[in-house]
Amino acid sequence: MTELIFLRPWWLVALLPLAALAWRLWRQSPHGGWARVISPQMLVLLQRDGWLRPGEAGRLRLWLPLAGALLIVALSGPAVPRAGQAEYRRLDPLLLLLDLSPSVVASPVALAGLQTAAMRLLQSAEGRPVGVMGWAADAYLISSPTSDAESLEGTIAVLSQQTMPVAGSRPDIALSMARDLFAGPETGEGPGIGGADLVVITDGAGIGERASEEARRLASDGARVWGLALPASAEGAPAPQPEALRSLARAGGGEMFPEAATPELAQAIASAARLRLARDPRSAAALQDFGPWLLALAMIALLPLFRRREG
Repeated sequence: MTELIFLRPWWLVALLPLAALAWRLWRQSPHGGWARVISPQMLVLLQRDGWLRPGEAGRLRLWLPLAGALLIVALSGPAVPRAGQAEYRRLDPLLLLLDLSPSVVASPVALAGLQTAAMRLLQSAEGRPVGVMGWAADAYLISSPTSDAESLEGTIAVLSQQTMPVAGSRPDIALSMARDLFAGPETGEGPGIGGADLVVITDGAGIGERASEEARRLASDGARVWGLALPASAEGAPAPQPEALRSLARAGGGEMFPEAATPELAQAIASAARLRLARDPRSAAALQDFGPWLLALAMIALLPLFRRREG
């Protein structure tokens, strides 16, 4: 499906005063000031005999709002991805940070929810490289980012209580390790974390100020941290803490979604990636901007306003 992107969306705000102007023009009589000094009956007779024609007001009420709307939309930069846009998407990885602490893996419901959500996100990657990390008392890289997202489904399917060697819950370590995986471009050791999307799939246990600080560091580097809240934990374990996960996601420049809303999370991630692409200086090579064509149409719509007045 073609994705429409506005390169300069703030211009769309100008549609509001234009709508007010169009409403005012529409309420005016097409005969302009004559309607205020001539009775309606006389106007009908003059118009029937050809002595009076709708003047500039009649043209303004139609062509001026149309031309203005086309001009504003043109300035907002409507664009669609070019055929090679997928190459730019592959520059920004998607990292799934899976909570494999006891409060999750000891509950079949929570573990199944984590695996299902992770696989759905894999299916929505759309060519982006996907990496997988797991954490408990420590964090471990399960798979480096790969463009073959389907190959990770088998790995996610076999996650269990025995996957993590040490019990605990330290999401801050996972976030710190994710940041260290991508050395800054100035070091020459990696592409940088900027543009990456990190999805923390957890019940919220163990999230504290350290984790939020790591999320803020990632956001300052240009990455986004998202949260996917699991609905249940093991019996006798601490209750899920979705608000802690919500605070973490906000600190990382993202949002939190419940596990049932995984498709909505995938859509939000895709929208954020498209917005980043639109703001990227390289977007001219990745997007087809229809602004110049709409600008030409706006100029054509203005032509009737310059028609010579008949005597």
